[in-house]
Amino acid sequence: MTRLDRSSRLAATALLLTVAACAEPSTAPPRPVESAAATWQTWTLANASDLRPAAPAAEGSAQLQQELDAIVAAQAAASAPADSIIRLYDGDPTSLWTRTAVDLLGFYWTILPDVRIATPARSARLMALLHVAMYDAVVATWDAKWAYKRRSPTEASNRVRARVNASGIPSFPSEHAAVAAAAYEVLAADALPGDTARLRAQMLAVGPARIAAGAAYPSDVAAGYALGAAVAKRVLQRAAQDGSDEEWDGATPTGAYVWQPTPARRVKVPFDATAGSWRTWVIASGSAFRPAPPPAPGSARWNASLDELRKLAAGARTVNQMDRARYWATDAPTARWDLFIEDELTQRRWSIPRSARARVWASIAMYDAFVACWDAKFHYWLARPITVDPSMNTIFSTPPFPSYPSGHSTISNAVAVVLRDIFPDRAVRWDSLAFEASNSRVWAGVHYRFDIENGDSLGTIVGKAVVARMRADGVR
Repeated sequence: MTRLDRSSRLAATALLLTVAACAEPSTAPPRPVESAAATWQTWTLANASDLRPAAPAAEGSAQLQQELDAIVAAQAAASAPADSIIRLYDGDPTSLWTRTAVDLLGFYWTILPDVRIATPARSARLMALLHVAMYDAVVATWDAKWAYKRRSPTEASNRVRARVNASGIPSFPSEHAAVAAAAYEVLAADALPGDTARLRAQMLAVGPARIAAGAAYPSDVAAGYALGAAVAKRVLQRAAQDGSDEEWDGATPTGAYVWQPTPARRVKVPFDATAGSWRTWVIASGSAFRPAPPPAPGSARWNASLDELRKLAAGARTVNQMDRARYWATDAPTARWDLFIEDELTQRRWSIPRSARARVWASIAMYDAFVACWDAKFHYWLARPITVDPSMNTIFSTPPFPSYPSGHSTISNAVAVVLRDIFPDRAVRWDSLAFEASNSRVWAGVHYRFDIENGDSLGTIVGKAVVARMRADGVR
């Protein structure tokens, strides 16, 4: 895919989002307010009030009167944002930026291994950083909102037309602007220059849309942007110290059944060989739950796994197995799960803070699971099935890193454990998806059965550790 093709695709996506948004103000019921979120624990801030902005101008002040005049003028201007644009930047801002990030990483996935922004481990890292930044930004805005309790322009003046449902949430600072600034800074830190410009334009479009909607004063937006940027600075400071910039020394073990570059491209430098040492969010380290060694070559378990793969390669795969193997391989596995979560939250219409909380815990589970998985992969350096038996055909090219354990299995089971706790009424769905994600790697011929089984176990352990921490965060 060329850069022009990608630009066209993104433009088309934006157009579809705009057209899909109703031209009239939303009639959907308001989301829950969740004022208690002002007290929730944060990840990179000492507490929710750590970055609280100074008090805004009071109602009736000359400054606020000038801002109201500006809003009325903006709503009357021929160049005011259309209702469809206003609706695009309404609702849950963390959802919009999650989908933006997934789309961005989806493109970078297609240019692997040449540009390694969206390797499995780096995709998980970026989404965890993004969701931490957005969550902390939301909680920090909720703290300031209920500290100052400024009414929105539409609530304060009948001169301002309500073009969205402000749902009784104080307007200072703007959560949409805070989330946009936090998301932009985190994504731009890892994006290519052309994408940085597009992300910045998307961020800057939020403020005018919220002002023209009558949901925020210009000072609400300015304070939101400043708060979001300050949160992102904390997140990026942590990111700079997580070990992800450490270069691999190129040392590999020798001997039989050790990983070798695999066809078709035979990439010599494996993806993220040092990721097992990256700083984790919940578990103590990548090696905290390191699984036992894989079965010895020639053992009964080893031979059974190879026999299964040989039978599949010889024609035992079903059409459905081939389809599902491709489905799980066309994006980073975290992207699949991020979109499952988006669909779930869209249906539930939870409050913005509670939705952000669901996303951040899921992302942290997947990131920590990847670090744990990569620790084991590069501790054992097990050769892929295609190296052991080059005659076996696979559904797609084998990924360029060691086999044991399976990354898809590890992260899918970790996030499924977390999602079962957050959405217990959908437990069967999460277990089913984790089962399919894991088995897709055997169906494809790129993993042994024991890679899957031990990945399932490792992911479950990580997921339980994350749930234990999540249940202690004070949120009910």
